[in-house]
Amino acid sequence: MPPARYLRAVLALSAVLRLQAAPQPRVFYVATNGSDANSGGSNAPFATLERARDAVRELKRTHGGKLDQPVNVLIHGGVYRLTQPLQFAPEDSGTLQCPITYAAFENDRPVLSGGRIIAGWKPATVSGRKLWVADLPAVREGKWNFRELWVNGERRQRARNPNRGFFRITGVPDMKVSEKYNYGQERFQFAPGEIGQYENPEDVELVIMGFWLSTRLGIANLDAAQNMVTLSRRSTFRLTDGFGRQPALGRYYVENAFELLDAPGEWYLNRKTGKLYYMPMPGEEMQKVEAVAPALESLVRFDGDARQGRMVEYLAFRGIGFEHAEWWVPRDDPHSQYQRQASAFVPAAIQLHGARGCSFESCTVKHISQYAIEFSSGSEHGRVAHCEMSDLGAGGIKVGEPDTDPRLLTHDIEIADNHIHHGGRTFHQGHAIWIGHSFHNMVEHNDVHDFFQIAISLGWSWTYSNRLAHDNVVEYNHVHHIGGTGEQGGLSDHGAIYTLGVMPGTVIRYNLLHDITTADYGGSGVYLDMGSGEILVEKNIVYRTASGSFHQNYGKNNVVRNNIFVLGHAAQIELGGQDGALPGHNNYLFERNVVYWSRDEKFLASPWNNVEVVFKKNLYWHDGMEPKFGPLNWAQWQAKGMDADSAIADPMFVDPAHDDFRLKPQSPAFQLGFEAFDLTGVGPRNIGMDTRR
Repeated sequence: MPPARYLRAVLALSAVLRLQAAPQPRVFYVATNGSDANSGGSNAPFATLERARDAVRELKRTHGGKLDQPVNVLIHGGVYRLTQPLQFAPEDSGTLQCPITYAAFENDRPVLSGGRIIAGWKPATVSGRKLWVADLPAVREGKWNFRELWVNGERRQRARNPNRGFFRITGVPDMKVSEKYNYGQERFQFAPGEIGQYENPEDVELVIMGFWLSTRLGIANLDAAQNMVTLSRRSTFRLTDGFGRQPALGRYYVENAFELLDAPGEWYLNRKTGKLYYMPMPGEEMQKVEAVAPALESLVRFDGDARQGRMVEYLAFRGIGFEHAEWWVPRDDPHSQYQRQASAFVPAAIQLHGARGCSFESCTVKHISQYAIEFSSGSEHGRVAHCEMSDLGAGGIKVGEPDTDPRLLTHDIEIADNHIHHGGRTFHQGHAIWIGHSFHNMVEHNDVHDFFQIAISLGWSWTYSNRLAHDNVVEYNHVHHIGGTGEQGGLSDHGAIYTLGVMPGTVIRYNLLHDITTADYGGSGVYLDMGSGEILVEKNIVYRTASGSFHQNYGKNNVVRNNIFVLGHAAQIELGGQDGALPGHNNYLFERNVVYWSRDEKFLASPWNNVEVVFKKNLYWHDGMEPKFGPLNWAQWQAKGMDADSAIADPMFVDPAHDDFRLKPQSPAFQLGFEAFDLTGVGPRNIGMDTRR
């Protein structure tokens, strides 16, 4: 049995055991019109989940610290506004035979919110602008600050310039392209009128985008005569969009100044006066809208200690919404770790530390500034299934950690049948699913789209030596519209599915990946980055990528077989970072794949030198033209030992004009050993579970 499916088997066994031996569950009820002085019965519900949690503790104490029956906490509909995160400790645990479940009552949809309602709006005309203003004494007194605002369930934009899209840096006087890309600068030039003198310059942020990062920096000084801005600290990377001898200068936008409040839906919070200014959308009546701002950094915490063997165990959440949380990077963080790749150090709204057998099913997480759910610190055998995560400041689900004790790894987490979309709204490099140093995880049947950088990421090692991520399976996922361009202002150097490091037993199969765009360079389907090794990539369909359908930086002993790679824009196959390849190791075996590209596209982005790869039994088609493999024609390509037993022929897709890239039965690919596969079941399934969203 694959280890990643362990929890599903455990849950099934648990159900059988309960039917055979366990008594009926003890049930507590929670309702917005309840009272924590009540008994928690159906006619006397509690008012808060904290009181229900404490009632379970009391129940356990009366039985010597153990449960002799399952416990269900049923939550009626409505919004439960948290004043602090809902915390669970080891003493709140259930058992395999007697789990504890916090679930929506019948068809209700309860929401746990970390936000506060903003009321008392008054009309005002400021500098000729018709606005609405709310007075917030807690902000003025320094007790509250927020950077996110939602009106009628929609994210609203902090005042910014430009209102959509981005500006382009015009000059970087201290930059040398010959220096390393990760040596940043402290100032840059801008076009007249893009950055101005602001009443509260200490609150203004410059969001700078380049390479695979977006970085938020403050303004230390502004020379209006020279159109030169000095940053509050050195930028993380060089202020360009990418590599090259003449790279495009980076992009940026300005955020959070009252002077920029000029478009419907924009807002500005003056921390000194405590006044919130908002320019309403057409038709919005502020006396009738619900405006919510976050007041908590996290919503739920599981505080176990795997090192001491004190885990939070067998808690399940079903049918519950989690909304309105905000975590923010420390102002001018000197190490900038929170703004690096994947925003991997940014925490989640729901944090599981040292948790075993805990799950979230049919839940929603939205309207947050960080990641949604995080399993870390030795958590194991967890599950996130049939959930929807959207309007995410960073990403969706984090598993494992960037830096961790090898003796304390998170493992065996199942991520299945989820809809994860519209992320990276604040930290643009956030990933939909990020798995760091972790193993035996299953990522299956998810629908992922509308992220600025990467959808599914595995591993966190740039060398060949670290094998802390292994035996992870990614299958039957639908990943599309990743990258972001134009007004979204996307990032570069990314892919739909991305890996880092040697990870034996890892499989990427039966995924549908398409419409991967980029701001400057990159934008692949499957991207095996620096040092990726011992990974199997098979039976995926990849089409319309900005660069290669398949891209490998240096790596070793990977197998890429029986895939359909179609219509990569810059290239179909890429191999970069050749200097990092290990001599005597095959980078990858590329066999029994179907590769098709149009007349205006290329097979290779650039020639390969000193690359150890094996190509065999592949089918190629360049829209009826003689294919070129870099500068080589077919005969020259084969003379280099490539594709001696491959063919050039029309693959005979069923309906390529409508993105149906299945092969007809008479396709010549089958003569080369290609095996037909079915992706009609890709994406979330309805397998008898509650899929309410």
